[in-house]
Amino acid sequence: MATTVKVSTETRDRIKAFGRATLEDTIIEALDALEEREFWAQAERAAAWRATLSDDEQAQRRAREAEIDAAFDGIE
Repeated sequence: MATTVKVSTETRDRIKAFGRATLEDTIIEALDALEEREFWAQAERAAAWRATLSDDEQAQRRAREAEIDAAFDGIE
């Protein structure tokens, strides 16, 4: 299913300048890059948050994660 997206001539020209086979190919590649960037940004924020937890909080979190892992052991 196709749809039409209105963009300015300037934006269209910027997309075309990347020279992929189609405009859609360029947009898909750009979206993939944006998703990857957002994924890693979120992962870094989560790591920074975890670093602020006390030793006790980190131990509790590890214990909960171990419980979850154990619940899934043997499931295929």
